Amino acid sequence: MSKNKSIEEYLNQYNHVKGLTYIVTGANCGLGYSVCKHLLKLGGHVVMACRSLEKAKKAKIRLLELTPDAKISIEQYDQADFKSIDKFVLQIKNKYIDFNGLVLNAGIYHPKKGLKTKDGFPITIGTNYLGVYYLLKHLMDLGIWNEEIKRRIVFVGSLSCSKINHSQIEEILTSKRSYPIKEYAQSKTLLGSLAYELTKHQSDILIIPKRIKILFMHPGVTSTNIVGSKDSSYPHWFSKLAKRVLNIFVHSPDKAALGIIELLFIKEVDEDKILVPKGLFNITGYPINKNYSSNLKMLGPSLIKISQKIISETNY
Repeated sequence: MSKNKSIEEYLNQYNHVKGLTYIVTGANCGLGYSVCKHLLKLGGHVVMACRSLEKAKKAKIRLLELTPDAKISIEQYDQADFKSIDKFVLQIKNKYIDFNGLVLNAGIYHPKKGLKTKDGFPITIGTNYLGVYYLLKHLMDLGIWNEEIKRRIVFVGSLSCSKINHSQIEEILTSKRSYPIKEYAQSKTLLGSLAYELTKHQSDILIIPKRIKILFMHPGVTSTNIVGSKDSSYPHWFSKLAKRVLNIFVHSPDKAALGIIELLFIKEVDEDKILVPKGLFNITGYPINKNYSSNLKMLGPSLIKISQKIISETNY
């Protein structure tokens, strides 16, 4: 990709999207909104999966102003609530069974102290990791993967990572005591570890056929609204300042979203690689391939086994 090539020129590489359906979680703002904007411009049908229907409807209006003939659907989806995920999966089965791609973008960062998911898990771990695990498992249980459709599932990770040992998994998933930034890094590490394990297509618990590509990316650092959500523990003045600073020094969500677009549409895709920005320390830039880091490879089947055990023991 030439340094001088624009986002529009980058998108023009893909001309086979019209009529295809893509589900994007956390679609009403930030990175998810930019993914929707790109998909609609390319002619795709976008299913916006959002916690707030009001915000989703406002985002849909903005998207239609950009692409008036766009096909947009909205579904309620709260990744911190297993019952909400259950209802969402039923909507997929009934209305979007032939979807072509799933973008796992929804997440939370630095929430207020003491918040929990509807099912009693630590809010960051429960939303960013367990909610995704539960979604994929429920899609499997309802037979969504049985359809003979080649699909792509894109996990959206983070530049933030931490080293996690097998012995720590259960404690991380259930402990209520952690620092917000540390918990965020742990949640994204577990998410990347889950993606890596699923690329092997060998799990007997979370079975995803080989025709479905499991792909992982991180967007570097971008000026999204993640620090300014209503659940954030940051004061309002800090959130506004942080966004202004980010707008100056990092790339836009529109540019960061190109990694997701590439994973959805590039003809030959390698499940053994991840996509990251090519700039210094992978903070900004157009996407390039990179090997999975060792800390995302080390948890193996035990991560899926422990995740399933914890969810199975939950009364919801």
